[in-house]
Amino acid sequence: MARHGRFAVHLAMILRLIPSALAILLSACASPPVAEQKPAPPPPQLTIVEAVPTDARCRAVGQERRRDAQLAPLTIDPRRLGFPVEVTCEAPGYFPTTEILHPRPLPDLLTALADRRQVSPMADLEPAAGAPMDSVVPFRVTVILRARLFDTPTDRNAFYEGLRQARDARWTALQHRAAGDCARPQTSRAGASSTSPPEICRRAYNRLREQRDADLQRLEIDRRRASFR
Repeated sequence: MARHGRFAVHLAMILRLIPSALAILLSACASPPVAEQKPAPPPPQLTIVEAVPTDARCRAVGQERRRDAQLAPLTIDPRRLGFPVEVTCEAPGYFPTTEILHPRPLPDLLTALADRRQVSPMADLEPAAGAPMDSVVPFRVTVILRARLFDTPTDRNAFYEGLRQARDARWTALQHRAAGDCARPQTSRAGASSTSPPEICRRAYNRLREQRDADLQRLEIDRRRASFR
């Protein structure tokens, strides 16, 4: 009987422990609280920086931040740097050459020019890869460095004439784009006549001409700065 009594006592102790054990097991099996999921930040919209020659090193300085020099090609986040962004590339034998990256001309080139906004002739009009069509971030900007040492004046003039033609071709493409915007039915026809385009188009064309002339003048200054070996 004593043995049965001790067994009964032990069983009672075990039975008293079961609720506590079950509580521990249930708490261990319960799912941990789920932290509130914050929406992922939107992916960055990056501009590709390409350079000629390809061994150039390029840096980017915006209104808020800067990106230190790195071998081209590279990518920059102009929204984080802060528009406008000065992209400067350097290589032995060339002047440090800067292209200023402005926001894409929105809602269209004609309106941007008429509003006297700056455009970047060496930047693509298309938005950055993966970015929506209303993004202000250009897909790419190309920096063609300007040589500073030549064997003869003929070599220098030939080099800079090639650069001038390349840049002028970019300005001509922008002019055609603006003319296409002007021809759209939704463009205001205010001020138009049989011999003159609408007022908004005249303002845009004048602004484009001013920017082109200033750009090619800077190129001419570098041509005159170049010297001979």
